[in-house]
Amino acid sequence: MSTPTKEQLQILQDLEAQIVELKDRFQSFREEAKVWAEKRDTLNAQSKKVWEEVKDLKSRRDELNDTIKKLKEERTSLHTKVAPKREELEALKKKMDELPERRGGSARSIAKRINELDWEIQTNPLSPAEEKELIGRIKFLEERMLAWKEAEAVKSRLLELRADFGSLKITANDIHEKIMGLAEQSQELHEKMLAKIKEAEAIKPEADEAHKQFSSLRGQADEAYKDYLEAVARLKAVKLQIRQEREDEEKRRIEAAITATSEEAMRKLKEKRKITLDEYKILKSEGLI
Repeated sequence: MSTPTKEQLQILQDLEAQIVELKDRFQSFREEAKVWAEKRDTLNAQSKKVWEEVKDLKSRRDELNDTIKKLKEERTSLHTKVAPKREELEALKKKMDELPERRGGSARSIAKRINELDWEIQTNPLSPAEEKELIGRIKFLEERMLAWKEAEAVKSRLLELRADFGSLKITANDIHEKIMGLAEQSQELHEKMLAKIKEAEAIKPEADEAHKQFSSLRGQADEAYKDYLEAVARLKAVKLQIRQEREDEEKRRIEAAITATSEEAMRKLKEKRKITLDEYKILKSEGLI
């Protein structure tokens, strides 16, 4: 049986060394790529969490802004209600200034005096001049009574309007304070949201770089693995070639031995000598007898 040539042994040695090197190489690339993949995934998870926080902050801010909008609409409605009341108030104040000055007691005292004068006319004998004078005084008092009642009505309405203004002002102030408070909260949420967006945007380049490194290393690992498989295939091919050469050489050796044995057996037969059982079997297998 033949042994591999020096050249074949060198090829085998080189291929086996190359296979070990390539295996270590693609495994090293894969391990390093795994580290970068884990870093990328961690950064992406962190980025996702931050963006979810941004979404929550935006939702809360928008909810506050909607409330502020409704409060502003309510405040505008209050201003709309105030306008006609203010006009009425100014008109009543002007009317109040135009009414005769109230002097000479209360409405009750004026009514009492009218009754007294009327009773005097009905119970006392009066001259036409005296009766006319009393009737004139009664008329004057009745006019004062009318002016007094009108002034009281105006005064009552003025008080009512001022009370309405006070109530509306309190409500408007409450709304304004709510708007200012909510606006401050909205601004705080907005600033937090912007900070979170900045944080998320800062994470993205790191995650992109991690993915870039992962992709590069994975590509190198795939290339090294491809070279590894090719080297393994070449090693198998060389081993197969050596085995085939050994088998071919063994076959030639056997065939040569059979040929020599056949020739020796044929000479024995020609010389009328006895042949061995093995020689007989060989001659028969070769179809020589």
